[in-house]
Amino acid sequence: MPTFSIILPTLRQPLAKAAIQSIQEHSAGHDYEIVLVAPFAIDAPRVASVIETERRGNCTAHATGYAASSGDVIVAMSDDHLALPGWLDGVAETIAAKEKLDFPFLGGLNRPDHPHFGAIYGLYYAYFPVMSRRGVEEVGGWFSTDYRAHYGDPDLAIRVWSLGGRCELLPGDHLATNPDEDPDSQSIHKQTSMAADVATFAAKYHRAFGGGFPLDFGQINFDYHISELRDMSFVARIPPAQHGGRDRHWRPT
Repeated sequence: MPTFSIILPTLRQPLAKAAIQSIQEHSAGHDYEIVLVAPFAIDAPRVASVIETERRGNCTAHATGYAASSGDVIVAMSDDHLALPGWLDGVAETIAAKEKLDFPFLGGLNRPDHPHFGAIYGLYYAYFPVMSRRGVEEVGGWFSTDYRAHYGDPDLAIRVWSLGGRCELLPGDHLATNPDEDPDSQSIHKQTSMAADVATFAAKYHRAFGGGFPLDFGQINFDYHISELRDMSFVARIPPAQHGGRDRHWRPT
């Protein structure tokens, strides 16, 4: 049986406890560990606490969690989401099957209450990525410490695409937003690091992937409606304005 390492960076203990409880309630039949990266520990079954003594942003926290993990399949989790019933069912099997067709392969957990997906330079990326450890090692690691709080997930996807791999939304329903989350309680890194993280990302990838794309956050990183997803992925290497991308709140008629 494949084992899962669920990486959960957090600074918010009540939300972390809720996320952990949802994972424990809805992961029956799976062998998993929850790698909690936080300035506090939580004593709960299957939770391995990695104490964060210096707050360097969630991308570094994800990297730290990965270094402390041992599972065959790596799952990105956030304290503002809850696991849905059966959220891990079929995930490892799907990734193994997809890797036989495209390697490295990156899957995205589906959030049925969010009818949008993200694209970077017109390429699908997963808000909540899932990869085999073999795939993570192939692309040079999990989230990059080049970023503080943003662009860790697009960076991971670009590394997959650049090696001839594939990124897809996984079938099924996996996560739901925790309605108790207060956006104002986000970390200072989350609130202040966007401009720097955008600049870092563009410096790394714009020359190779940004042909025809302006250096504009709203054009290189765009949310499309789920109805535009094709074959569980999306490859439209033209800016949203030219592709016909609309405001992220649009609904199909």
